[in-house]
This record gives sequence, structure tokens and C-alpha cells, in this order.
Amino acid sequence: MNMLTTTTVTMSSREIAELTGKEHRNVRRDIEKMLSDLGEDALKFEQIYRDSMNRDQTEYCLDRDLTETLLLGYSAPLRLKVIRRLREMEAALASPRPMTTAEIVLQNAQALVDFERRQSAVEQRVEMIASMTSLTAKPQHCETKSEAKARMNKQYGLPTWVSDLVLTSFSYRPPVFAMVKNSNENAQGSSFAVYQIIEVTKLFKRFVSECRQATATTATHPDIERRFKLVKRE
Repeated sequence: MNMLTTTTVTMSSREIAELTGKEHRNVRRDIEKMLSDLGEDALKFEQIYRDSMNRDQTEYCLDRDLTETLLLGYSAPLRLKVIRRLREMEAALASPRPMTTAEIVLQNAQALVDFERRQSAVEQRVEMIASMTSLTAKPQHCETKSEAKARMNKQYGLPTWVSDLVLTSFSYRPPVFAMVKNSNENAQGSSFAVYQIIEVTKLFKRFVSECRQATATTATHPDIERRFKLVKRE
């Protein structure tokens, strides 16, 4: 018996990167921000692929609505490339051929593998968070995000919004060293994250080295769309 499959056109972050000429890590960052703004759980859109060195890597798979929403932040020529590709994919699905038994088995097996990999990633994250016991006091070699941003402002003149991007949105952002219990009586038992000062310092040295000075007090960065304040002190 012939079986027909119905599916929705989706596009991976890798294909979007290839079509737009952007680096995949930057496309992933744009997607993560978009999903966060939309209140969506990024894990629902994650899938694992193997890179050229046979390592597990993460990409995102978006439907047409989310793909077009992402493209709103891109230039018109890039939007056109992706939209044309989406139409080609939809046209190919408009009159699908019946799948063979072998293709159905292969598709189901691949779906099971993808599900198990996503489930494993979720479980690993849950275990990591659960094992992170909150400390009663901040270690001396650590600082909060607010302290880090204030220090970078003093050292490089970086505005708060730039430091926040570097600490939270860049692919090489620093890992959380520990969670510390908030001692404020109104905190209701909440905790806050702290980072190793040495790691934050290295992170921003790398970021500043990647910046291009536009004037004596402003600069640009490949991953930031507009100019910002930066004073490189010797």
C-alpha cells in the first residue's frame, strides 16, 4: 500500500546561514534572541548534527512563520534569497510522491534518533542545574553580571547594553561559576549567578581585540550592528 506523508516546510539555521552568507553561530544567536523575545523555548527547535570533525553540534529548525520573522532583521537581498528557497521547498511538497516502505522506516528511525538526542540534551541541562548547589556567599574570585558590566564600563567605557550582549549572547560567553543565595529579606530564597573574574577579563579582552576602532572613542564589531563607545586603554 502506498503511503503519503504530509509535512511542514522547515529551514535549518545552517541553511539560513548558507543562503545569507552569515556565520552559523551568528544566525543561531539571532534565532535564540528571537525565540526569547517570543517567549518560545529554544529547546523545542533544537536538533543535533555532526560537523566535519564528527562532533555533535546544535542547529535550529524553524517553520516558515518563524523563518520570516527572523528575516525581518536582515537586509532585503538576504530576505529574498531565503524566501525564494522556501517557495522552492513548498513547491516540492505540493505534489509529494508516495514514500516507499524503506523510506518510511528510515524517516521514522531518524526521527527517533533526533528525539533521543534532544531528550539527552535536556536531561543533561536539568542535571547540571540541579547539581549546582547555591552558595551562601559570593566567592572572592567571582563577580555578578552587574559588577562585570560596571568594571568593563570603567576599563573600556563600554555601555551596559554592549557588555550585556557579550555576557549573554556571544557564543564564547563565560560559563556560570556558581549560584549564590540572595540574602535580601524580600528575595524569597532566590539565587543569582556569579562568574569568575579572570574568565570575564579574558572574555572582554578577546571581544575588544575583535573590535575595529571607528574614532578615538567609538568602535564597531562584526556581531553588533551599530557603533558603540569603546576606549582602548594601554
